[in-house]
Amino acid sequence: MTSRTRPRLGALVALAGLVLALAGCGGGPGGADGGSGGQNSIKLVVAQYTEGTRPYWDKLIASFEAAHPGKNVDLQVIDWGNLQSQVNTMVQTRQFPDILNINLFADYAEAGLLYRAEEVVSKEVLSDFLPSFAENASFDGVQYGLPFVATVNGLYYNKKILKEAGLDEPPATWEEFRAAVKTIKALPGGYVPYAMALGAEAGDYEFGTWMRANGGDWRTGDRWTVNDERAVETLQFLKSLTQDGYTQPNPGQTNRPDGTWPLFAQGKAAMVYASFGTRAFLDQVEKSGVDYGTATHPTNHGAEPATHGIQDYLMAFKKDGNQQLVREFLDYFYQADNYAEYLKVEGLLPTTSSASAIMREDPKVSPIVDMVAKARFDPTSQPVWAELRGTVAAELGTAVGPSGDPRAVLDKFQQIVEPS
Repeated sequence: MTSRTRPRLGALVALAGLVLALAGCGGGPGGADGGSGGQNSIKLVVAQYTEGTRPYWDKLIASFEAAHPGKNVDLQVIDWGNLQSQVNTMVQTRQFPDILNINLFADYAEAGLLYRAEEVVSKEVLSDFLPSFAENASFDGVQYGLPFVATVNGLYYNKKILKEAGLDEPPATWEEFRAAVKTIKALPGGYVPYAMALGAEAGDYEFGTWMRANGGDWRTGDRWTVNDERAVETLQFLKSLTQDGYTQPNPGQTNRPDGTWPLFAQGKAAMVYASFGTRAFLDQVEKSGVDYGTATHPTNHGAEPATHGIQDYLMAFKKDGNQQLVREFLDYFYQADNYAEYLKVEGLLPTTSSASAIMREDPKVSPIVDMVAKARFDPTSQPVWAELRGTVAAELGTAVGPSGDPRAVLDKFQQIVEPS
């Protein structure tokens, strides 16, 4: 799963007014009965995760259409690099898809563009979602997003390199971590002690993981804590690792897929932040024969060890007459066997109890599935999160550069969520 960022869409406010205006005229887009006539075709827009994405959807749609004569699902698969810009255009031109797969939903929900989850899936499907994922798919106390896929992220370590450094286990605290990277740097292999990716692709993921390991978070209760002392201390710590040469050069501009992950796969990095079980990472690691282990990130101030949970969503846009067919297709997709097949194709993790039971049958996947329910998430249910992530993607990495100022950077981020 990849980090995808964007600014909030100012046009959504105007579009919300359009939705409400239409809703007052003969049923409007959506509504409890999905409009008066119903439609026989819907458009499904999904992200491309792997080369298996389109073949899976083509097969599922063919099966669905065979079971529902006269019904049609028009598929559009878009790579993550272009997905958001194309979705922005769809929204701005009011050419909404019927069903969309993307990683944020709250600003669409805030603008009144989405069906409630209970309007587009059966009670059985709705109750099948794992509670933590359903909560993270809710805005203002109402579930709008449909939990789609998940990853659990944490620390991978090279057992061979750690053994050379005299370590049988990965470091559990920041103090142990600093001692470990210092020892690894001194080894004759020219290893990168910790490969750090604070670039635009997923810098917020990695920083957020370290911040939680330090007892901080983006939000604490109902309060944004982007620039509190634990957050500042975290970014200062990451900068110190950079300045002391314990990372690869220029981590502030490094991304995972073409930066830190290849370093680990090539046996050059001792430790790295990555997704547990994700094939985009593990295929190259296992192909190269790296003997690896997984762990949570080392903690500070007695913080509780935790993994970082990320989920993407499906959501249904309100359009006149589309509700019934949308509901039929989503219920079909979330049938346990259909959904579990998708997860296996993409190498991702389940958000439902029934698919979790199927995935646990694989002994390699089962321990990771068990981590999902305990993962901690970013505040994606907050509409401003999209705007914050866009700024973080552009500017977080500057904080660890030679002239970077972690506190000033985090103060700027805090201004986005709490303007003065």
